[in-house]
Amino acid sequence: MRLAIIASLLPLDTRGGAERYVASSAESLAQAHEVVLLTGSEHGVVDDIPIVRLPHLPRLSHEAPSPGRLAWHALDQWLPSVHHAVVRALKDVRPDVVLSHELQGLSAAAFTAIARSGVPHIHTAHDFNLLCARTSMTRGGEFCGGRCLDCRVQRTIRTGAIKLNLTRFIGVSRYVCDRHVRAGVVDRDRAQAIRLGADPAEPRVRHVDGRGPVVGFIGSLGQHKGILTLLEAFARADDYWRLVVAGDGGCRANVEAAAKADPRIEYLGHVEGAEKNAFFDKLDLIVIPSEWEEPATFVAVEAAIRGLPAVVSDRGGLPETPEARTFRAGDTYELRRAVEWFIERPGRLRGASERLIARNGEFTWSHHMERVEEVLGEVVAA
Repeated sequence: MRLAIIASLLPLDTRGGAERYVASSAESLAQAHEVVLLTGSEHGVVDDIPIVRLPHLPRLSHEAPSPGRLAWHALDQWLPSVHHAVVRALKDVRPDVVLSHELQGLSAAAFTAIARSGVPHIHTAHDFNLLCARTSMTRGGEFCGGRCLDCRVQRTIRTGAIKLNLTRFIGVSRYVCDRHVRAGVVDRDRAQAIRLGADPAEPRVRHVDGRGPVVGFIGSLGQHKGILTLLEAFARADDYWRLVVAGDGGCRANVEAAAKADPRIEYLGHVEGAEKNAFFDKLDLIVIPSEWEEPATFVAVEAAIRGLPAVVSDRGGLPETPEARTFRAGDTYELRRAVEWFIERPGRLRGASERLIARNGEFTWSHHMERVEEVLGEVVAA
């Protein structure tokens, strides 16, 4: 089967989960299919995958002033140059199926070009960029439901463009699917939630057995990720608790200051490879305290595949995390109570960990790709 994958950026451009996903899925699909990648990335590469470079908007800086951000989002609604470039590329590639992903910076023109080609189209939603200019359905950290004027404009344009030719819709969580179904992007019978998958890792049964819990956080150190709430909650936690933080971002200075002031806190910075495995191996619990509408996260399955239970906020798709205890986002007391729930009775943490290990196969990247292949097969058969 010949596949065309369209995505705005690649891992060389950013550490974002959607970009990692695009590269990994392209490599996996290329093992059984002919794959061509159409991208706005200027320098990103994926091993042995042919790449077509598309015109695109420059990346939008988080520090950009409000007028500049508004202008960028206005341009990102429909770019004629992208439409014509994608039409030409699809004519040359002649794919059996087009798979689209995150398209911020390429605009809805990619969708109109796919519609013109008439090729079956599968879109994977990693966030809410079809519905919200900020992709998060939040403003100032609070859920806004995409009611802002710029979001309504983007939702109207992108929804109209993608509905011209959308064969199947994949969401990274049930929550993502439900939000898009309710917004009228896709009918429920053509939307499917497929949980993210992680690379194989050595599982270990977690238990505390009389010692304090070792709690961990890994990811972007941004306020929207709840790291400040976690630090505040931990400051009021029992003296025998320990916290290990890995990652980088705008709140790094806050984490460094907390680690310097409190010997119970260890800050590792950004970790990859063996260091990342060592981080997970230290922990009894992972905490994902996001304060935005988190669609899904690789961290949840990276923990699950290692037998590591989670404490998660109630935002977005996080409550779907297996063997997780949920707390109200931003509530430091409820966060501490969620951790205590696992450790106040010895069997709870161990039992949750053992159940995760028993389900290990569900959390693998290979299982995820098998389900994506099933959708591909259904689309081609239809």
